[in-house]
Amino acid sequence: MSYKFGFVTIVGKPNVGKSTLMNQLIGQKISITSHRPQTTRHRILGIHTDDDKQIVFVDTPGIHSVAKKSNRKTINKVINKTAIASIDGVDVICFMITASGWTEADKHVLKALENVSLPIVLIINKIDKLKSINDVLPLIAESNKLADFADIVPVSAVGRVKGGNIEALMDVITSRLPVAEAGFDEDQITDRSFRFLVSELVREQLFRRLGDELPYATAVEISQFELMDGKAQISADIWVEKDSHKAMVIGKRGEALKAIGTSARKNCESLLERKVFLELFVKVRSGWSDNARDLYSLGYDEGI
Repeated sequence: MSYKFGFVTIVGKPNVGKSTLMNQLIGQKISITSHRPQTTRHRILGIHTDDDKQIVFVDTPGIHSVAKKSNRKTINKVINKTAIASIDGVDVICFMITASGWTEADKHVLKALENVSLPIVLIINKIDKLKSINDVLPLIAESNKLADFADIVPVSAVGRVKGGNIEALMDVITSRLPVAEAGFDEDQITDRSFRFLVSELVREQLFRRLGDELPYATAVEISQFELMDGKAQISADIWVEKDSHKAMVIGKRGEALKAIGTSARKNCESLLERKVFLELFVKVRSGWSDNARDLYSLGYDEGI
């Protein structure tokens, strides 16, 4: 069998499980996850390598309509551009919806793909929520009427459980890839630096610990990152737009910030495989999410 190598973009509306799926396909946590839409804000590569193939998965922010006034900030436009630009230069597009059925938001993403000539594999996620796997059959029939998908694969991205269909999805994707030599070292799992991944782990805990109370305009910037023998010294600035948001992140007697830091530190230790000393500082930068220069300085450069 000839070796396969290629790039695969995972697209979909916010919060359909794109990052969870990529982490499953890679077999290691690369993209952060939470129940909040738009947790992923950057284009992130996750690289799967085995004896037969190397697949470079591109996790993208959720594509969303900017027609709503709440979605018109510069950061929303940047995130959309980042997601749509990730379609260029890949071999296969994996388009995710959920087993609950097509929504207007899903159809908005489908419209963005209407002039794409690449094979599009439709992934129907969250089949574990169905009473019977047969309940997905009407959705598959409806999907076939909406577009000429290369394949349709129902999956459960939450884990390699029985019936999760992750291996079947890998086979479908591999069949669509060109024969080529690997493009990355076999032990490389992402194109992102440890510094970037640490900032994402801190941001993940902000989303998870504060939930729906967390202001959308919250960013994390690493100000100190030193790796030493057996330990790491890291400082991070958490940027918000208002003093009231700062108080929310810090919490009563600093308890929220302490909990965020403790969980983030443990995840950083797993990532870096060493003891981590992590300091977090909450700072106010008014209007940063609607300012292109501030977005660029905070690393939101892909879509600017």
